[in-house]
Amino acid sequence: MKIINREQLQLNFKDREILAKVKRKKTLFLVKAYLALIAILVMIYLTGFVTSSSTSIDTIHRYQRATFILTAGSFVLFTSLFIVHYFRRIYPYTKDLKTGLKTVSWFYPVGYKTPFFDHFFLKTGSPKKPMLPIPKHLYDTIEPGVLAFIVFAPASRFLLMLDVNGLQIEYNEESDGLDL
Repeated sequence: MKIINREQLQLNFKDREILAKVKRKKTLFLVKAYLALIAILVMIYLTGFVTSSSTSIDTIHRYQRATFILTAGSFVLFTSLFIVHYFRRIYPYTKDLKTGLKTVSWFYPVGYKTPFFDHFFLKTGSPKKPMLPIPKHLYDTIEPGVLAFIVFAPASRFLLMLDVNGLQIEYNEESDGLDL
């Protein structure tokens, strides 16, 4: 896909609402996963205080120290991974909502049909997602010389709308995973 023209437009209310819902959904998933891992770490840490009458005090202290080191190291590792994930996957939505811009790109569409199955794709030219799944009726409208445009949020690369030869597909928060 070769981009013919590209311009920036203001996000309308509907687009802002979609981006906010996707951001909220991803943030909620991240918080739930983080809290679940922290709960597991707390349970592991609390096992360090379980004692038995047959073990010596020295062995109990070594076990408690090892459990503390394991849980503290895991906590630091998990927290840093979740922070990196937040800034890679969720913060771009905040950035898009702050700037309030969307990108419109015009291009000549190139369709692709899988050889053995009836799956239809549009070649996007994006290194992250080179093929975009599209319905059959949209694939049928792709002809040489037909101009199409795609609307997406620039920082998060979330796809908002696709138009091929007047047929439009609008994407919403349920179409998660459709970022270019």
